[in-house]
Amino acid sequence: MSPGKHHSYHLTERQSIIELTWPRPPKQPKATRKGRKLRLLHCRPDPGSPESCVNPEDFSAAVKILDQQDVELAISAFTGLGYEVTIRTLR
Repeated sequence: MSPGKHHSYHLTERQSIIELTWPRPPKQPKATRKGRKLRLLHCRPDPGSPESCVNPEDFSAAVKILDQQDVELAISAFTGLGYEVTIRTLR
């Protein structure tokens, strides 16, 4: 699984949902047309996006922690990567 702007995981043993949201980057001056075209031509993600800021291996390791249902450690791992974490209980 690769890093993205929004992820949602249902933890069946804990009856809760963990939602990950990538914070919006601070407003930057608009990129020039030439800059946007060059980024599209080179298939580069937007600066400040999770695709460019988060290491996919680190993200996969944090997801494996979730698979073990260790919520506290997973929250720590995802916030360390830069995500905002929200937990909703289903009870």
